Amino acid sequence: MNLSLIRLIDSRFGQVVCNYLYSYDKFRSKFPPLHWQEGEIKRILVIKFWGIGNLVQASPTMRSIRQIFPDAEIVFLTLAQNKGVYERSNLYDKVIYLRLTTAWDFTRELIRLFFRLRNFNFNLIINLEPLVYFGELISFYVGVGDRVGFSVPGRTTLYTKPIEFREDEHIARTFYRVLSAFGVEAEPSEEQLLPERIPLSKDDLQVAEELLRAEGVTQDDYLIGVNVNASDVAKERRWPLENFATLCDMAIERLNAKILLVGAPDEVPYVERAVAMMRREPINLAGRTNLREAIALISKMNLFITNDSGPLHLAYAMRVPTISFFGPESPRRYGPLGEAHTAFFKGLDCSPCIYFKNLKKANCKQNARCLRMIKTGEVYESVEKNYHQWLADRAAKTMSI
Repeated sequence: MNLSLIRLIDSRFGQVVCNYLYSYDKFRSKFPPLHWQEGEIKRILVIKFWGIGNLVQASPTMRSIRQIFPDAEIVFLTLAQNKGVYERSNLYDKVIYLRLTTAWDFTRELIRLFFRLRNFNFNLIINLEPLVYFGELISFYVGVGDRVGFSVPGRTTLYTKPIEFREDEHIARTFYRVLSAFGVEAEPSEEQLLPERIPLSKDDLQVAEELLRAEGVTQDDYLIGVNVNASDVAKERRWPLENFATLCDMAIERLNAKILLVGAPDEVPYVERAVAMMRREPINLAGRTNLREAIALISKMNLFITNDSGPLHLAYAMRVPTISFFGPESPRRYGPLGEAHTAFFKGLDCSPCIYFKNLKKANCKQNARCLRMIKTGEVYESVEKNYHQWLADRAAKTMSI
């Protein structure tokens, strides 16, 4: 289903429906329904649709929700494209996936979804999807208790406990502030905001190991994962392909690194363009794994180099050092936390330029100058720094045996 169409429907039709329901809710509040007794929150719906990266950054908040309500059943509603990220984790008990296919199929599935969600009789709804009317509508329709979600001044809301949405802080802190609805007021530490590790099965890890073994990779190799892609949300986030190609060649020639390119099946042509620009042969595994196998591969990396995109956050969740490129978005907002991660950002007057309030749409008239200003040489210095740290860590490990 076309992403631009989804944005248009949500911002136009969703707003009209939400405003109508807001007036209806005000009238209904004059005749309040029965409420559950305090302390009887038995079933919670947590909503987070868009973005694997956002899901990773929201995982500390979901972990805390579990700690606050240890006896409640937690149901997680997300998109089918996120399937496999936090399955078999302790963040939720059940997951419901919403598929985005054709408009007609989506409509039919949506109707079934609403009936299915009503049967749960949720005591509490927590919507972690910022400023999307669709999530607000679901929150209003399927629950009988409090509804917690983000709002902004001047916008009517269907939430019983609205949380101020801010775009001047790290997104993990933004998600974490929903916990203020339950009395959590303390400023979270950086450690508290570290994402939940993604649990992997033995099969996932075995597939990754077999792929690497088939490509001649050994435990003694310095392995760099590279993601040249960015999702349809904003392709303007991509560092130039020729820069990636030059950087990969430098790492192979100077550090004897093994370069492993990753990507989804629909990203294969773009990855192949990068390969064609390189003088040296990388290991191209784009399109050859599913999501969980790709995560298992990333977990084997000594360094992951990537645009601001979902794979960056997957590497972050797996505690893999990263080098990332920002411009349309800011690392202050979305960059991984901690000294193991290096984010390049030139901080031009026009940057960042994509926000939730403009539906994450970039209207760049400078051909992504913010990213083109990031030079290969300065990035290579960070690669070399990571390489020497890897050598030191390996030597220390050998001496301890």
